[in-house]
Amino acid sequence: MNKLSYTGILFIMVLCAAACKKEAALTATADETGYSVPQGTQAYDTTILNLYNKYGTYFLYRFTDKDTYWTPTAWKNSTMDTTGFWSTGYVVTTADTNYVAKQLALIKKLWLSYYSDAFLTKFLPAKIMLCASVDSVYTTYLFNPTRYVKTVKSVGAWYNYDNICVNYGSSAITTLTSSDSTKFLARTNLVFMQSIAGRNLSAPTNAFASIATYANTFTSQALAYAQGIITIYYNNRSPQLDWNAYIEAMVTRSETNLNKNTPNTDLTYQGILNVTKDSGGKIKQRYNLIRNYFITNYGVDLQAIGNAADK
Repeated sequence: MNKLSYTGILFIMVLCAAACKKEAALTATADETGYSVPQGTQAYDTTILNLYNKYGTYFLYRFTDKDTYWTPTAWKNSTMDTTGFWSTGYVVTTADTNYVAKQLALIKKLWLSYYSDAFLTKFLPAKIMLCASVDSVYTTYLFNPTRYVKTVKSVGAWYNYDNICVNYGSSAITTLTSSDSTKFLARTNLVFMQSIAGRNLSAPTNAFASIATYANTFTSQALAYAQGIITIYYNNRSPQLDWNAYIEAMVTRSETNLNKNTPNTDLTYQGILNVTKDSGGKIKQRYNLIRNYFITNYGVDLQAIGNAADK
C-alpha cells in the first residue's frame, strides 16, 4: 500500500472519530432552536426535563433578551425614546434558582392542571420563561411640570410570539396570598388563551360560524348580541374573532356572571348568556358548541377555569 493510501485512511479515521465525538456531545433535548434542557443538575431540572419530554416545550430559567423579546417584526420590550416616552411593552428578569421548584409547582397547580396532555401538547408555546419578575410597562403623562413617567405594573404572565413569561420565580412566592393565587390563575390562563389565538392554532367550526351573520353593519351592541356576536359591534368582526372571544369569556368569567342580568348596552362578557343580552338565543347556542368542542376533542372544560378565576 502506498503512502497516499495510508494518508487517506488516516484522514477518514480522524473524520469518523470527530463525528462520533460530536454526536456523543449532543443531548436528546436539543434541537435546531439552540435550546437544551436540563439547564442544571438540581432536582427541579428533572421536572423540567419531564415536562419537555411530555409536551415538547422548553421551561427555561436561563435565557437571553432575544429569547423572550424578539419577534420577526420587532422587539417587544419597553424602551424609552429621546423624548422620555416609554413604549408599551414588558420587561422580565430571570428566575432566582432558589425558587424554581416552588414556581414549577405553582405553574402545575394553577395553570397546567386545568388541561389534558393532548391539549397541552398541541397548544403550549415553544418556550415558557421562568421569571423572577414580569412587568407591564407603559407611559403616564403628568402635569406641573409636564413630563413622561415610566409606569410599571407587575403581572402574573405575558405572551410574546413563541413564549410565555411566568412570574414568581423569586422570594415573592413564599408570601403568596389566596388573592394573589387567584390573580395568578386568572392571568396565566388568559395569557395562554391569548397565545393560542395569537398563533392561529384554533379555528372556528363550520357549525359555530354558520349561526351568525357577519355581513350586516350593526348600529348597537344589542343588535350584535342578537346575532350571537360578542365582539364589539363597531370593531372588526369575523367567526375567528368571535371564536377567540368566546374562549376568553369562558376562562375569565364564572357561569354565574355569564348568566347575570346585565344591560344589553354593556360591552363586557358579563351576562352574555342571560336573555337580556342573548335575546335571540344564539349566544347560548354558540357558547355550548365551543364549550362542548373542547370537552369532546381534548377533555378540557374551559369554563372550569373561569369559575376558578372569577370569584
